[in-house]
Amino acid sequence: MEKIEENKKPSSTQPDCWPMVRITWEDAMDGESGWVDLDKILKAKLATCVDIGWLIKKDDSRTVIMGSWCLDPDDPKEGGRYIAIPTGWIKKMEYLDTDNATIRD
Repeated sequence: MEKIEENKKPSSTQPDCWPMVRITWEDAMDGESGWVDLDKILKAKLATCVDIGWLIKKDDSRTVIMGSWCLDPDDPKEGGRYIAIPTGWIKKMEYLDTDNATIRD
């Protein structure tokens, strides 16, 4: 996976300096509480997760994406709904092309 420039902030009201991505990654899955048959425990699986957002930071340790951007002119540039994912947990990263996006009902 390529590295992106760290701490680069947008120069306009839109965070266009960061690419939009869809990340498929694996996370831990909690087991049931109480007594569980050992055969079921041995078959425990990981959770497959998908997140979409602006790729804010990516290095060997972590990948950070942000899902919301504040356009309020009275506030400093702020983002929200971010997640830091251990880079080693990522199975696939797709760069999204917003020029070809279609709206579906």
